[in-house]
Amino acid sequence: MVGQPDGAVAAGPPGHDRVVSDVPATGTPEIQDGLPQAIVAVGDRVLVGGSFSEVRDPGGGTLHQRPYLFAFDAATGAVDTDFTPSLAAEVLTLHPGPTADTVYVGGRFNHAGGNQGYNKIVLMDLTDGSVRTDFHAPPMNGAVFSAKAAGGRLYVGGKFTLAGTEERGGLVTLDPLTGDIDPFLDVHVTENHNWDGSSGAQAPVGPDRIDITPDGSTAVVIGNFRFANELDRDQVFLLDLTGEEAEIRDWHTNHFKPRCSWRSFDKWVRDVSFSPDGSYFVVVTTGGPHRNTLCDAVSRWETDATGSEQHPTWVNWSGGDTLLSVAVTETAVYAGGHQRWMNNHWGTDYPDTGAVGRPGLNAMDPVSGVDLSWNPGRNPRGYGATVLYATADGLYVGSDTDWIGNWEHYRPKLAFFPLAGGHQPPAGESATIPADVHFTDVEVEVGAGLPDILYRVNAAGPALPALDDGPEWFADNSTSSPYRNSGSLISTNANNVPGVLAPVPETTPIEVFNSTRWNPASADNLTWSFPVPAGTDLEVRLYFADRCWCTHQPGDRVMDILIDGVLVADGYDVVDSAAYNRGTMLSYPVTSDGEVEIEFEPVVEAPIVSAIEIVRDQTGDGEPGPGIGKRFYDGDEADELVAVGGADGTQWGELRGAFLVDDVLFYGMADGTFWRRSFDGSVVGLPQPLTPHLDPYWDGVQTHSGSSTYDGEPSSFAANIASMRGMYYTDGRVFYTRAGQNTLYWRWFNPENGLAGSREFTLAGSGNSGSVNNLSNTSGVLFVADGHVYWSRADDGRLLRRPLLDSGSGSEQVTTAGSASRQYTWDGSAEVVGGPEVDGVDWRTPGAFLR
Repeated sequence: MVGQPDGAVAAGPPGHDRVVSDVPATGTPEIQDGLPQAIVAVGDRVLVGGSFSEVRDPGGGTLHQRPYLFAFDAATGAVDTDFTPSLAAEVLTLHPGPTADTVYVGGRFNHAGGNQGYNKIVLMDLTDGSVRTDFHAPPMNGAVFSAKAAGGRLYVGGKFTLAGTEERGGLVTLDPLTGDIDPFLDVHVTENHNWDGSSGAQAPVGPDRIDITPDGSTAVVIGNFRFANELDRDQVFLLDLTGEEAEIRDWHTNHFKPRCSWRSFDKWVRDVSFSPDGSYFVVVTTGGPHRNTLCDAVSRWETDATGSEQHPTWVNWSGGDTLLSVAVTETAVYAGGHQRWMNNHWGTDYPDTGAVGRPGLNAMDPVSGVDLSWNPGRNPRGYGATVLYATADGLYVGSDTDWIGNWEHYRPKLAFFPLAGGHQPPAGESATIPADVHFTDVEVEVGAGLPDILYRVNAAGPALPALDDGPEWFADNSTSSPYRNSGSLISTNANNVPGVLAPVPETTPIEVFNSTRWNPASADNLTWSFPVPAGTDLEVRLYFADRCWCTHQPGDRVMDILIDGVLVADGYDVVDSAAYNRGTMLSYPVTSDGEVEIEFEPVVEAPIVSAIEIVRDQTGDGEPGPGIGKRFYDGDEADELVAVGGADGTQWGELRGAFLVDDVLFYGMADGTFWRRSFDGSVVGLPQPLTPHLDPYWDGVQTHSGSSTYDGEPSSFAANIASMRGMYYTDGRVFYTRAGQNTLYWRWFNPENGLAGSREFTLAGSGNSGSVNNLSNTSGVLFVADGHVYWSRADDGRLLRRPLLDSGSGSEQVTTAGSASRQYTWDGSAEVVGGPEVDGVDWRTPGAFLR
């Protein structure tokens, strides 16, 4: 067995605690032609390989001739002028070498460094790009597409049949120090996936990608083949690397067998990546819009699964667009290609129910596979994002195009999304029994359990900490906002204002006046809209400081201010009221009609504003109103009902199910709308409507594929909310029942943005309408706990539970339309465990949730 080389450089997991920023860093080199195919970080340098020939330093700097491979400083982006490799053809794979000053380089080249005998894969010295002559791999008769080091061996895959004089069907292991063939891996892949000898696209047979678990125990291999050592392993198989020799794992799936646009694609798998802990891997594909196959999709597979006919845990479809690259971190699964939409199982080259616009890049929740809100996009999309590479500091994206965003950030062929500035996705934690069961539409005192400060917005600046016990100041310095229209601009000042006027509360950070949002004449009037339950008495506070010398005299800048369409400030002049370069505040009493809209109209010059606060007026508190109560329940006994709060004008009786995730309450309403609001057990936050299929930044933008735009489509989950009668979230899934339907439904669900998966899965009940097993008349309560489903009945207020078996297969059986996904089955009959005649509790409620 080959020994582990001293000082071997292992690529560890990225260690991400958040989703990367959606704004690319400025310090990346600018590739002038071709496209990247491989990226790797070694120490403080990043190497990029591909089919290009020229690259510039960041910001249009010095032009460097670097055919097929270059290195740059990870901190500055400056191209390494000492690293000048000489290669004859494109680079397809890179991997850290056995020592900190080396890197493995593989591809199509027939010689490297001027040496004819060094081809397809070499070990390079990072100091100057020279080929290390102490590593000499055997010549191969086809390109090397992938190289990975693990366990003291170098695993090499590609479109070759010979390594030196030895027959090798696309796979070989080498000594990582010398390049000599190591007999550990003797697996040969054969036969084209699609080409049948007379029809279809034809491409070289062999692996495209190899990835290996961090512990070195398992490898996954994807590519153009049907068999591995004559075993049926169409396009994908696993290797056990723990024995005396590598063995093909007892793992098989039929999901990669379909031919999928066989005239265009011989094989349609494109990239694969293990999770940082090695527990699962993700495959991305091309293949065309063939519904109920894995073509043009991202799929997750569990590493420890064994046996035949394996199914993916989850699948996310583009609806007909190619996915080319994938990178898995602790917090997200990133995919790149030329996709227009994702979460688009039902679409075929158009967005169907549930689709969200994701131009060329998307990030998914690793648990559910449902898209996160991260959406930087690439317009134009071109051929696609060919390589994704995660480091401890962020995510590199290589593509054939030059812009990130909607022609916004010029990053030719290479972009870096830093971890700094990203956001932490929710943990996805939900309570289970025993817990406090919260009932809605309970009579409580108005104002109880409601916050005093409903909104704090730093209208042109970053998030700021609160100077009191209230919420922090919400950052509103990005191009889009959930509360504001687009088209306005920002001005900033490095120094604080020298003073503020008395109306400004002491709890207001002086830093809010360091930035100002203003409206150019070409844009619509600057407008904010804040959802607040109708009937709530409020104080609206508006903060201003005119710090532009261009308008330092009274009369230079005048504006009108309207709240809910009512003119509250006629011809307001900040300088005339508060003097130049001073902070001030205006406040107005308002009773919400469901939405507080603040609009600024120009009179002279552009309107400005620095910050906004929406404060609740407590003078009407104390009266009874509908809200939330709770009772503790351990599965056998229920305590007395205790009032909590939430009497804020919300029509709690109109709920159509509710569930709590990470102290965020999600609920549907009778009008079909879906909402979320914070709830920490005592304080109920403000409601926020959820329309996750929309993205103000991308909505209406042309995809340049026909007449389509990046607009998404509401899911059938949204269409069914009005008929729902109970909801519960656990482990990436939301369960629900519907009125009149004897069925338990579920979907994958992402609590970060409220997006539900595009596919609905079902588990039919049994029994007639009078049977305790019937689910058609549930009323508010729906929990999945301790291997049981709990629900309440609308006719008599009883609480029932029924055993639910979960096979743990986690499978999405996508080859049959409408088939069940995860293998849930009922186990026995329901039993009555509560009700007016059992525990004295009427379990009927519009929506119940656990905490």
